[in-house]
Amino acid sequence: MGIFAETTIEITCDTVFTARKVAKAIKGKHKEDVKDYNYVFSDLVINGNEVCLDKDSGRIQNLEYQCNVLWDLIKDIKGVKEMNCPFMVEGDGLYFEN
Repeated sequence: MGIFAETTIEITCDTVFTARKVAKAIKGKHKEDVKDYNYVFSDLVINGNEVCLDKDSGRIQNLEYQCNVLWDLIKDIKGVKEMNCPFMVEGDGLYFEN
């Protein structure tokens, strides 16, 4: 049994065009993994040059891993500046920056 954690992930991009590319990559990953619910992210919204989405897990370690997988998916897209994942648990969460 683990510690439940949730986050609203904020991905900052240089332009709206880059934000759309990021959203498309995430939606593509979602389609691949929806069968076994590994990396399903919900409530994806593009807000200007920012992409926001929600994720939760029954284990904080699993949520950390899934955020790392998401960062690995998008970090090489030109124009991605940072990804902030503040966890709502007794912890600091994760922060990524290019």
